[in-house]
Amino acid sequence: MQFEFLGCTFTVSFPFLTIITLLLLVDNNGMIVYGVVAALIHELGHISAMMIKKCRPQRINFRAFDINIIDKNRAKRHYNDDVFILAAGPLANVIFCALLCCIFKATGHSWLLKPIYENLFIAAFNILPIESLDGGQIFFNLLSRKLSIKTAENFTVLVSFMVLLPVAVLGFYILIVSKYNFSLLLLSCYLMGILLLKHREFYY
Repeated sequence: MQFEFLGCTFTVSFPFLTIITLLLLVDNNGMIVYGVVAALIHELGHISAMMIKKCRPQRINFRAFDINIIDKNRAKRHYNDDVFILAAGPLANVIFCALLCCIFKATGHSWLLKPIYENLFIAAFNILPIESLDGGQIFFNLLSRKLSIKTAENFTVLVSFMVLLPVAVLGFYILIVSKYNFSLLLLSCYLMGILLLKHREFYY
């Protein structure tokens, strides 16, 4: 499915719709809904930062496991602009979380705790120095200022594997304890798979 809005082309893939539908069907406590909302707030943070830096996105692709924002001017941007745009996603979640905390303190509504936890998780997870995440791309940008692109890339891949391993172990522990929460383990395995496929030459 494809449509245009404000000069930007949006493409929603069938696998994306399928996965969202299946997750919503098995969502018994509303956490999936809050997670999707947190993810959208995260991406809106990136888009808002891009608009501030006057680099309007040309295309936004909703793919199976991520949302890909395409900007043809990315290669022309300064490192500082990239870091600002990348950090804006987690920052948007933190700001929204702070707003919800204020409302929670004022009203005491317990249902607000779920979106607070989801936004904190999205922000914290995305800031990890893992290549496919905002934190990994920020880490790569910072290394690229002092090192060659290839060396910075190798360091980023190495650190990504070092961070993903304990995260995957934690995800497995959470699955054993909760007997149903496999989200962190699934995310870790997915990101590990992306790294292995993208950088096969790194470990051959």
